[in-house]
Amino acid sequence: MDKPTIFFSHSSKDKDLILPIKNKIENITANVIDIFMSSDGQSIPFGHNWVHKIEEGLNRTQIMFVFVTPTSINSSWIYFETGFAYSKNVQVVPVGLGVNIGSLNPPLNLLQGFDITSYESLNNFISIINKKFELSFKESFNLEDYNNILNISSAQSQAYNLSKIFKYAKTEIGHYIEDNENEKKKKANKYFSDLKEYLDNNGIQYSLYEPRPNYANRTKTILVSGIRIDVSGYENDIATRINKNCEISISVSTINFVESFELLKKILLLAEFDLKNIYLHFYFNIEYDCLNRKIEISSLISQCIDKFTCNKDSLNLYNYLDKNIKFGIIDVGEYGKNEPKYVLGLVFDTENTTAENIKELVRELEQCKLIYRKSN
Repeated sequence: MDKPTIFFSHSSKDKDLILPIKNKIENITANVIDIFMSSDGQSIPFGHNWVHKIEEGLNRTQIMFVFVTPTSINSSWIYFETGFAYSKNVQVVPVGLGVNIGSLNPPLNLLQGFDITSYESLNNFISIINKKFELSFKESFNLEDYNNILNISSAQSQAYNLSKIFKYAKTEIGHYIEDNENEKKKKANKYFSDLKEYLDNNGIQYSLYEPRPNYANRTKTILVSGIRIDVSGYENDIATRINKNCEISISVSTINFVESFELLKKILLLAEFDLKNIYLHFYFNIEYDCLNRKIEISSLISQCIDKFTCNKDSLNLYNYLDKNIKFGIIDVGEYGKNEPKYVLGLVFDTENTTAENIKELVRELEQCKLIYRKSN
């Protein structure tokens, strides 16, 4: 007689996160349940046709647990497996891991499932198995099991790379100097000197460009650890007829964003003018886009009130709960009266915001579809 079979629908990238759950269930049920998991190295032996084996697993299963994570949420494969199983009258149970299944799109949000938020919620696996197969296994998931999964999830979260969505981030800080143009120039030049001194004193390698005094282009540049700082001051040169306002721009690479962001905060706090709260504009890669109509964004935010709230002082900005971060979709093209160019704008507390806070926010925005990957 064949064992009762359950199917774990998941992204192969979540293997390390899902495998401990599979192993614990097999331990609790004394291996009287057959769990099909395509990435475990056992369900599909090496050298076998994996598509055929998955189809076999789907055909004999009675319960499918669909693991929805920040990794798998945009995978078309779990939706294919879900649709196939549902058409065969298989009991399909969505399981949210770092994702709120209530915020999913149909068909998954129409099915009864659960989020893993405690060790008690992990015991839903056993409860569902017992009910489906008329068994009576003890609900034995404990706090240690939950913490183990939480640690793995946290490690995966840290690996979340912003560079898949954004090319770079940028801010202009010259306007934070509340002074006349000549004083702004002095403060900007002092900031540039202080920055060089800080990097030298801390043994941080950097590249430098400082033009000769008679050059028409007076912009000075420091390039350090994925951060570019450009400083230009107010000039009124009789020979060149230049009349240039003080400008300070900082661009940040998203490739090594965690390290760059920590250095960026130190760079910002070096300034004698107030940079305690600062904005960053994140520029999208060509593969990604965002909702940009204010009415659409407002509608979406109203469905995620457990994560975001409105900002009564602005039509463009919303609050990310408890993180001291405001965000919005900003058209930077309108400043120069050019074609629209939409970016993700963040306003954050320089001292207390971490790169992880920003990555968490971006994951949430991707999950709720304010940011999305373009269709091919």
